[in-house]
Amino acid sequence: MRIGFDAKRAFLNHSGLGNYSRRVIESLTQFYSDENYFLFNSESKEKLFNQILIRNNVEIINPSTILKSIWRSYSQVNDWKKFNLDIYHGLSNELPFGLNRTKTKTVVTIHDLIFKKNPNYYPFIDRTIYNLKTKHACKKADKIICVSDQTKKEVVKFYGINEKKIDVIYPAIPDHITQMISVDNIAAVKLKYQLPDKFLLYTGTIEKRKNLLTVIKALDKLGDKAPPLIAIGKSTKYLNEIKNYLKISRQKMEVSFLTEVNNEELNIIYSLANLFIYTSLFEGFGIPLIEAMAHGIPCITTKNSCMEEAAGKGALYVDPLSIEETANAISNLTNNAALHKQLSTLAIAHSAKFNSKRLADQLMATYSGL
Repeated sequence: MRIGFDAKRAFLNHSGLGNYSRRVIESLTQFYSDENYFLFNSESKEKLFNQILIRNNVEIINPSTILKSIWRSYSQVNDWKKFNLDIYHGLSNELPFGLNRTKTKTVVTIHDLIFKKNPNYYPFIDRTIYNLKTKHACKKADKIICVSDQTKKEVVKFYGINEKKIDVIYPAIPDHITQMISVDNIAAVKLKYQLPDKFLLYTGTIEKRKNLLTVIKALDKLGDKAPPLIAIGKSTKYLNEIKNYLKISRQKMEVSFLTEVNNEELNIIYSLANLFIYTSLFEGFGIPLIEAMAHGIPCITTKNSCMEEAAGKGALYVDPLSIEETANAISNLTNNAALHKQLSTLAIAHSAKFNSKRLADQLMATYSGL
């Protein structure tokens, strides 16, 4: 087969959609090397994804017009015939317009519909554009891939899609999380970021829906029994709200915000953490959970959500807005060595299902069924 991808995120995004896009492409090109792959990259940048260039079954397709955004959203469809594509896979909630001009079969991955479920977290213009693109992709795609059962239910609910059109395929653990780590690099990272011997770890954008302030308040409640917190991720205005709380808190909590950590360093910091917390209010799946579990870190996350699909039995589940439940979970995992060991073992076992071979097999089964 000749398979095309919307690869913009793979080349530009350091986390999230970028990690997902890279893992999909890497997995397929590794395990199904007899197929031909075409990466449609509107930005013409290859910094983040240089390793893919060594594969002889991969070709990068750059814009054939001056206006890159127009090419990505409309004109690239004209190029699909030129490259004789059998399938085109939109990896991040969208497909180009003008699909009536091609006979190429189309697949789209839908990661979440948070902008529909909780519109107050997005400016009006952003959620309007997201809705336009996502609705178009869901209606026009020959097949939809959802990253969780929860997202599948939301696609059916909000866009009236027949559930038979949807396959649920979980993401795989990002490649950088499975890399070998040297002792020297561990020591260097620990020194660079002044990491304590034991700490609670959070990773993800520091934004309101990720709910990090509740975690801070739970640590405040634990007082001098609270473990140090290392929070890694891109900051937003919400970080100011957290820092203002820390200023007025009567407790002197050990909290560090690291906003410029690269993927290699992130992998090392995971290996050093002994607890992980991710009590986000709304997600499509929760990739940081499977990253943490791959390192055997017991997790604390949100109950009655898609995070239960991600974390399985390797986590304690709490009401994300309950300071008391969050504090109790942190205390239990900090002080109960037997529970910590049990969840660590379960986390490693559960994380094994999110491997790249399984992802590639499921994706190829979807493609072959079109």
